[in-house]
Amino acid sequence: MKRFLVVLIALLAAVIVLPPLYYAVFPYEAAPLLPPPGQRVILPGGAGVNVIEEGDGPPVVLSHGLPGSAYDWRALLPEIAGRGYRAIAYGRVGYGHSDPRAGGDYTPEANARELNGLLGALDLDDVTVVGWSYGGVVAMLAALDNSSRIARIVLMGTGGPDSADAEPPEPHFIMTLMSSEPVLRWRAAVPPTGVALMRAGSDMAFSGGPQPDWWLEGLRANFERWGTLMAYTGEMRGVGSASIDATFDPESILQPVLILHGDDDWAAPVEIGRYLHTVIPRSELIEIEGGSHMLPVTHAAEIADRIAAFAAPAPS
Repeated sequence: MKRFLVVLIALLAAVIVLPPLYYAVFPYEAAPLLPPPGQRVILPGGAGVNVIEEGDGPPVVLSHGLPGSAYDWRALLPEIAGRGYRAIAYGRVGYGHSDPRAGGDYTPEANARELNGLLGALDLDDVTVVGWSYGGVVAMLAALDNSSRIARIVLMGTGGPDSADAEPPEPHFIMTLMSSEPVLRWRAAVPPTGVALMRAGSDMAFSGGPQPDWWLEGLRANFERWGTLMAYTGEMRGVGSASIDATFDPESILQPVLILHGDDDWAAPVEIGRYLHTVIPRSELIEIEGGSHMLPVTHAAEIADRIAAFAAPAPS
């Protein structure tokens, strides 16, 4: 028995130690680079975020999911701009070319305050805020925190509760272990592990459907940044908290809300959109037939049409 334990410990040590040594000697193919940064905007708390925009007209601000960056909107941004709007995508704090998050506040509430700070820093009013996935929770919380600049909200594949009695998930031991700093550093030292996890996550997000080459390349480029890894794991650990606690009261959202949800969304099931439609007073739900979690990528033209119609000024 003692000999077996010694052999087992030796094997585990080899599994942990040898892969990083191998890739230190024989580097894995270099990760792609993110596109060049756009405008750097300083938020009230001092963090700088990366902002890219196209077009002129009424402002449409795009808040990405978890993980993500401003460049996740590359298919939708020109479509919205082409319909007569000023399309503004920003990287949430911790992601892409935006600053790493200081202080460890990886909550949706912190992101909501920063979204409102961005609207103020850019001096935007009568804004249509588009929140995708985790960004949908951020958009709703931003409206509840301070609705003065947000005129309307679009939720796409949004996170949130799927029923009135939904409960926050308990952090799983494996998730806690996988998001610990030693494991993150090991994963960074063994690139194929991270690539395999990103590919599996992307397959789920696209519901097993085709995906453009730039998507996985952008994901790899984003995760090359230590701040992204920390933001992603920090937000994942608390992903359920704002969905049901007392600070999240979708019934109190005053703005018109357009809910766009794919009926084949494996990451954020359509039941979330259906439930939010029942509790948000001025909401409209449109289910995209066959749509996955990746509507801004796979259905960019249709989504832009729906946003443009929703955000259009009322006839005088």
